[in-house]
Amino acid sequence: MDEIRGKLITKVFGKGTRSEGPEYYIQPIDDYKERWTEVLVRKTVHRWQDDPLLHGLINKIIVIRGKIIETRSTITVDPIEAEEINQ
Repeated sequence: MDEIRGKLITKVFGKGTRSEGPEYYIQPIDDYKERWTEVLVRKTVHRWQDDPLLHGLINKIIVIRGKIIETRSTITVDPIEAEEINQ
């Protein structure tokens, strides 16, 4: 299982449509910050729903454990665990 640390933020997509909802991103503070400013965190629920694993952690410094998929132009993480960390 991979791990990434950073600040969890959200952006609203599909504004004004039936599928309007949050997408979650982590702004890395670990080694990933050298290559990426934001990492998409995949949700486990429908696009219009708040993710129960992530939503309570918005704007907090967290660690996400899961599968990180990195290509030349994109990076995403499929979260299995997420928790707030103290710096």
